[in-house]
Amino acid sequence: MKSPFEFYKKQLPILAVLLLLILAVRSSIIEPFRIPTRSMLPGLMTGDFLFANKMHYGLHVPFSEIFGSPIYLNKTKTPERGDIIIFTPPEAGQESLYIKRVVGLPGDKIRFDGKSVILNGVALRKIEVTGSDQEKILNMRGFDPEARYEKKKLHLFHETLPGDKSYTIMEDDSFENTNSTQEFNIPDEHYFVLGDNRDDTRDSRVFGVISFSSIRAKALVIWFSWTFQFDRIGKVIN
Repeated sequence: MKSPFEFYKKQLPILAVLLLLILAVRSSIIEPFRIPTRSMLPGLMTGDFLFANKMHYGLHVPFSEIFGSPIYLNKTKTPERGDIIIFTPPEAGQESLYIKRVVGLPGDKIRFDGKSVILNGVALRKIEVTGSDQEKILNMRGFDPEARYEKKKLHLFHETLPGDKSYTIMEDDSFENTNSTQEFNIPDEHYFVLGDNRDDTRDSRVFGVISFSSIRAKALVIWFSWTFQFDRIGKVIN
């Protein structure tokens, strides 16, 4: 009769291959990601868990991000305005990942007029969310677990990018000087990103534009949330 040790010894190569395949899928196809900050409120909350599509812009060499920026075997797409991406910011090491929304593409010029984004000389259209629609968002369970914000100072807007990509952003009257007066000229292979929580985020206004090579993945879907709002599970991110 074979001992348990001999049985498991035979299974080890199979288990090692399976583990390697799982890690390769995680490295180059799909990866879980946890929202670490409030920077993407109101759409994404601290503690949301996402699946991110690492193949959206092309196939990575598995494990290449361990040694630096991901190496693409092929590039199938480039980021579009409105994409929510996961990337390594210029100011941080490879172990730090941020999640923000792409607003500016190569060749664009971006500046700010107060809290309005001026893209290529034209202000992005903003329509304020009011009444019951505003209350529904601000009163969601888990929206502000640390009571950081005074809700009477918060304003929600539907912001629209060229191409009619629309999403909800949040502005806070408690912050007055968060927008840079600098004009940003976006070079080839670079992108300008902003947090949807416009006054409580570190984004391209702070660390500048990001390179295509720093992008790890495109956010795909919420698969779990510590806010325990089960209607958010399965929500496609846009």
